[in-house]
Amino acid sequence: MKLFACLFCLASIAGVQSSEVFDAYEQQYLATVEFIKETITEILSDDGTDFQPQVKELITLVESQLCPDEDTEDNAECDSGSNWLLGCKCTSEFAGLEGNCKNTPCKMIQHFKDNAPKAMSDFMAANSYEEMLTVVMNVVDEIWRILCECRGVVDATISCARNYDGLVFILSGFDRTNFDEIVNHVEWETARGIVHGYLDAICGEENGEDCPAVLSNWQAGNGIFFDNTFNGVDTCISMIRAEKETKASVDAMVYEEGMDMESYIDGWVDAYMKMEEKLICDADCAGEMQELIYSSCCVKRAGERLSTESMKGKYVKFFKNIWRFIYPGEAPELKNAVNRFMQMYRPASFCGAKTDVYREMNKQCNAIKA
Repeated sequence: MKLFACLFCLASIAGVQSSEVFDAYEQQYLATVEFIKETITEILSDDGTDFQPQVKELITLVESQLCPDEDTEDNAECDSGSNWLLGCKCTSEFAGLEGNCKNTPCKMIQHFKDNAPKAMSDFMAANSYEEMLTVVMNVVDEIWRILCECRGVVDATISCARNYDGLVFILSGFDRTNFDEIVNHVEWETARGIVHGYLDAICGEENGEDCPAVLSNWQAGNGIFFDNTFNGVDTCISMIRAEKETKASVDAMVYEEGMDMESYIDGWVDAYMKMEEKLICDADCAGEMQELIYSSCCVKRAGERLSTESMKGKYVKFFKNIWRFIYPGEAPELKNAVNRFMQMYRPASFCGAKTDVYREMNKQCNAIKA
């Protein structure tokens, strides 16, 4: 459950010897971090306190589109020239939201303008993966809260994509053919169900806990795994104790020409889940793992809501829908792989008789709720 964030890193080191797995893994992760830092240096001023002039100009331009003055807001007639970024249909969708939610695009660009320089500077100054992920999750937490407060933004954004009549493609000279192909192909109702299901899982409180904050800290806990692993610390909160299973998972990601795609995906998911089982369920380390990844009723609630039969059905349907944009050919049957993968979101049943620490946590949450 903690390692899914770096599957692409694992894919790129498939085939290395077991003793080299984590060195190669870290090099791939470092390459990602270095790319992010190089991008930040292109965005921030030399002292890291503000944006580069050209970036500030772009933000100001976008802000003028997303934060119209009161005279423009009071004008019932939409001028496509004045609303060239969002377009009239999208502007109308957001204007129809209740209360302050209609100002969500404006709030998001202003939040970015006011807070992004410090967040980027903090990322540059971070001395560990835990610190870096904490910075990232603090940003994500703010986005979650905006969406939790204004759920209508999801539907408005989907409508904007499906009915985009802005002038960005015309003014930029970019061909919108690929954009239209994706928009017309995606099953938006399924995508909408997944996003709203995710918000159901993370928004609000559970047994007095602020779930967005809890889940942000939970995600940042990935950094402890990476720091311990890459520093050679063989402890419960480290991938080192699952080196054999990690190597098997990496090797299972190697795709050879002619392989049956469904069998390939099932095989990789099975190997990956054995790695997760080793990390999450080993009796000697289950207590420490439970404290790190499953010590909150918010996490329990999120795992249960994200792994319902309804949500799993939506995942399968959506993956099949977008498969043509991932890999050529007919989409494989993904139901078994998705069912297997989502088991770890319910660690009590996933671990079975190997440990009872997750069941005890479930009992505590259920007792408080009762």
